[in-house]
Amino acid sequence: MLYKRRIFYASESILEDRGRRAKDTAMVTVKSSQKIFTDSEVATLTGICVEHLHNFAKSRHLGFIARAAEAAGAKADNWLFTLSDLMVLVTLFPKCTH
Repeated sequence: MLYKRRIFYASESILEDRGRRAKDTAMVTVKSSQKIFTDSEVATLTGICVEHLHNFAKSRHLGFIARAAEAAGAKADNWLFTLSDLMVLVTLFPKCTH
C-alpha cells in the first residue's frame, strides 16, 4: 500500500470552516518513501524559484549536501533537501509570484 504525506501551507491550513478544511487549501503531496529531494523537485513542489530557494536555504542552513560541498571548497551542482527541510520551506517561504 502506498502512503502519501501531505504538507500544508501554514497560512492556508489555518482556514477551517466548521471543522472542515477549505477546498482550495494548497498542499504538497509526496510519497512517504521519498526521503531526499533535489532543488529542482523542491522548486516544483513548493512554487519557489530555484534562485530564491538557494538564497533561503543558505540563510536558514537547509540542504545538507550544499553545505558539505561548500566546506570542501567546491560548488554543489545539485542541492539535496530532506523531508524536514521541505516542511520548513513550505511553512516559512511563500510561493514566488514572478
